[in-house]
Amino acid sequence: MTSSLVIQNGIPPALSGVRRWADWSKDLIDYLLFLPGIWLASALGISFRLIGPVFIVIPVGFCLVYAILRRVKPPRVLSIYVVYCLAFAGLSNYQIFPVSWQVHFLPDAIIRQLTPLFGFFAVAWASKAYFRRRLLHGDVFSDAPFSITLSMVVAPAVMIQQGVGYEGDHSAYAVIALSGAFINNMLIAFFFVIGAIFFNRDRRRYAALTLVLLIATVSHFAQFRLLTAIILAACCGFPGRKVAIGSVVLLLLLYGIGMNFIPEAMVKDPNDGLRLQLAYDVIVSAVDTHGVGIGYGKESVRWRYRFPNMPDFTFLPDPGTMTHSRMLEALSTGVENSFAAALLRTGVLGCLLLTVSIFAAFPPANLPRDVRNHAAVLFSMLFITCFVNPALESPLQSVGVGFVYGYLLALRAKARVCTPRITWSGDSVRSRAERFRLHPLPPPVRVQP
Repeated sequence: MTSSLVIQNGIPPALSGVRRWADWSKDLIDYLLFLPGIWLASALGISFRLIGPVFIVIPVGFCLVYAILRRVKPPRVLSIYVVYCLAFAGLSNYQIFPVSWQVHFLPDAIIRQLTPLFGFFAVAWASKAYFRRRLLHGDVFSDAPFSITLSMVVAPAVMIQQGVGYEGDHSAYAVIALSGAFINNMLIAFFFVIGAIFFNRDRRRYAALTLVLLIATVSHFAQFRLLTAIILAACCGFPGRKVAIGSVVLLLLLYGIGMNFIPEAMVKDPNDGLRLQLAYDVIVSAVDTHGVGIGYGKESVRWRYRFPNMPDFTFLPDPGTMTHSRMLEALSTGVENSFAAALLRTGVLGCLLLTVSIFAAFPPANLPRDVRNHAAVLFSMLFITCFVNPALESPLQSVGVGFVYGYLLALRAKARVCTPRITWSGDSVRSRAERFRLHPLPPPVRVQP
């Protein structure tokens, strides 16, 4: 008597509820190496700075090991940019780069200034590897409930317990208002929240939209209101890719025009005025160094600013009164714009490489509409975060930015092979089997012992 095993329609038994140990072992690597670092950043929020040097081990070290084990190539253009920055860092030890208004240099500051960028690279590489598998199996949002709980419940509780606030306000309202800041926990949370908006047509979509509108109301961050406008525009039928490009052009115009009215901006809103002044100083420094850049180990902001008809604005304390550790922290203060920081330290070529790296994650046009709009909104969030924050100069944002960036790269890679279909978590086994049919199906195979 002979027995046979028939694989119906090319769908393996794994999709019928039976999973082999090899499948579980692959998932186990996710939960041992990649996700712990993401969850740690989600659960701590601004308090993530408390882990200190542990940042090098988790998430950076874990993510590097994870990406290598997955045998996924690192992001190509981003890798070139990171190698270029490492070359600049090595040459900075010899202080061969020109200076403009910079007056201080510490060799120890080189590593500190590079660490968040390297963290972004490691998380982006691992995230690309992670989402390539998730897109294959159609369970991109499988960890949504847990990640959202960590980011929007646990993180605020930890920040309140640690007495973390915003601009001197240490109340619970200040922590709630920080939900509009693009820091690690919120970047990761909004990856899933925005997914709920575009991949659902039930109450989960309206709950996610209500949450976005509520945060836009209570938060004082204009960047989140801009993201809210982008989400609503995409929901109303405007093409997501065009809306994303429009947001990029809008930010460039606002900065370009605003730098001609810095004193007026300082009177109206000192925070906005100072951001414009920092960007203007970067351009001055780039011109003074002939587009070469100042390298690493030097300050990126002035110690004192002078504005017409206003008292001197002391941005950093007197260097003579600072300890070595405080000086390291001061020299690592960012210019609230990662593109400007790249221009300042690595010159025109470095800024161009970073820009190309970011736009390498722009969603392709051949994606399904909901997938394309979700990716376009994520790209807008990514670009806004890098344009108005020191996203790649601070561990508080580099993990979340790398998480989103890696997903967009994985999505582009998937789109080159086939058109991915993504739905929200909790789908039936049948729908997962249908998504499996996106791949070329072999004929039924009959195995006879």
